[in-house]
Amino acid sequence: MCDILKMTHQRTIALDLDSVLADVMLIWLEEYNFKFNTTIKKHDLSQWHLHNILPLPEKYIQDLFTQVWKNRWKDIPPTNNDLSIVTSLLQKAGFRISIITKRDRATMSFVAQWLDLHNICFNELIFIFDNASKTCYPFFLLVDDSPINAVEVLYPRRIVVFDQPWNKILVNYPRIRKLNELFYLI
Repeated sequence: MCDILKMTHQRTIALDLDSVLADVMLIWLEEYNFKFNTTIKKHDLSQWHLHNILPLPEKYIQDLFTQVWKNRWKDIPPTNNDLSIVTSLLQKAGFRISIITKRDRATMSFVAQWLDLHNICFNELIFIFDNASKTCYPFFLLVDDSPINAVEVLYPRRIVVFDQPWNKILVNYPRIRKLNELFYLI
């Protein structure tokens, strides 16, 4: 049994959901700009912790993410239009795809519907509700936009940073702008 788990771990690519597959910040900013009469764009978000650059408490920011997923999940675009093809090709190449996402429980069904709507291929969907690190889960490679998650991934595991304005400080990590660029790194 341990050998099977080890093989699974060695062939598992973990994909973050928010801002790697789902470009949720575009819709989040639409809501934020509407509520506060601002014109902030995604490229203005230079830090991971939004509460450090926006005049809002962290709880309000998280609640707005929850509202976006519950009320506007159909409006959230994919980060690229070929995600269905790319995830299918990764599976056909023998990789297991785990989608690992930290979120509020109330958004679980909307996430599942979003993945179905965009025909994203995956083997497992892992929801994290507490402060557990994504490194607690089996994978050999993680694609994530979070600077925090990037520094937690230690050799022999690998991290690939999905390029976003808030992770430009990560200069010594492999970086992709589209998921299909992953084929050049594995």
